[in-house]
Amino acid sequence: MFELLEKLILAGVGLAMLTKEKAEKIIDSLVDKGQIKAKDKKAMLNRLLKGTEKLDKDLENKVREVSLNVVKNSQKQIDALHKKLAQMEQSLKAQKKTKAAGSKT
Repeated sequence: MFELLEKLILAGVGLAMLTKEKAEKIIDSLVDKGQIKAKDKKAMLNRLLKGTEKLDKDLENKVREVSLNVVKNSQKQIDALHKKLAQMEQSLKAQKKTKAAGSKT
């Protein structure tokens, strides 16, 4: 039950935004309602805060990974556009040469 209650609190509060003060208020409220024992308050608070720290780090790592992928994919797209533009320039130059050679004869 302790773990289930902990999961419910974490889900309801929004882990990444959970501060120590908010966690303490939630836990105090649960103690007042008799849903957890006062002696478990400190242990639950520590578990909640450790859980939020881990999730913050996991979220930060995921955001960093996604950002790097976006940058890498964007660079690939930019490179592909440069290559296509270079091909179009060559094609245009070839057409101009052909046109110029055709008008000289």
